[in-house]
Amino acid sequence: MSYARTPYKGARAKKDSSDLALEEFYTLLCSNIMQLTDHDGEESPGFLDQRMDTGVDWENRIKHALATCRVFVPIYNTRYFTREWCGKEWDAFARRQEEQLRTRPYTGNAIVPVLWVGEQHLTMPPVAAKVQYAIPHLGKPYLQAGLYGFKQAGRRGMYRSSVWSLAEMIVKVAQQTSLAPCDVELFKDLRNVFEGE
Repeated sequence: MSYARTPYKGARAKKDSSDLALEEFYTLLCSNIMQLTDHDGEESPGFLDQRMDTGVDWENRIKHALATCRVFVPIYNTRYFTREWCGKEWDAFARRQEEQLRTRPYTGNAIVPVLWVGEQHLTMPPVAAKVQYAIPHLGKPYLQAGLYGFKQAGRRGMYRSSVWSLAEMIVKVAQQTSLAPCDVELFKDLRNVFEGE
């Protein structure tokens, strides 16, 4: 998962409720993916950088995740496209897909965006606008509210149904694209692909 953290103020600031909601979403999504696959469960089927221990080289850990994950899941909120590292993560995954295209036939895009807030709150750069983010059978409610919007409005059934649909989509994309791992050396000199477009 690629996401923009909510900034905290002060030394004793607590996590923002939206970040706690993101962790809950991650847990539910991974649980759903486990039910849809034969994943061995030795490691989580997903990666969320908030689960890193103190002292870990976070940049290399994220690059390793980007080099080995099967699907890239950006979490679209108002802040996402303004964060440099989010743009660099997108660049890394795009490079990896381009590298695979050099050696294999095109199998499809392995980017599955998640609307965290309604699309009216987003200003998408061209690189992101090219990627389909609508979930056809969830229709307008998902586009207008996003997952966090469902959660905040108490629409628990819609929220859980949407997370299940996203899990199904992620599993399907992973199976169809069969994206091979790459060497993290491919990620030298990453650039923020959200800038200057």
